[in-house]
Amino acid sequence: MKRFSILFLLIPMMVLFSSCKQSQIKKLEKFTTEVSEHYDGYSNSDLEKAQVKFEKLLATVEKNELTGDEQRHVNELKGECKGYFAQAKARILLDEFNAAVEEAGDEVKGAVKSIQDKQ
Repeated sequence: MKRFSILFLLIPMMVLFSSCKQSQIKKLEKFTTEVSEHYDGYSNSDLEKAQVKFEKLLATVEKNELTGDEQRHVNELKGECKGYFAQAKARILLDEFNAAVEEAGDEVKGAVKSIQDKQ
């Protein structure tokens, strides 16, 4: 009788653990979808916030023992997010570089104008 009582306690706990793990993976999936839809408009601070949230979600998911399929899926989501983060960072850097080039160009124009004015 004692064995059956323990069994009846273990089964709900296993089901609860499994559903909790699936819920955490679903949160990572939802986050990945959000990133894919918005990464092209991220500012530096948006990117930093997204990366912090990603690391927290990932840490929560990876605390669980994942099956092979679950681990592959999580790895795929990780790769997707990291790819979007890299694209966002590259765009941000390119925007900053273009702004610096524009500013330098304006300074060169001003210097040339001042030289021409003296002649």
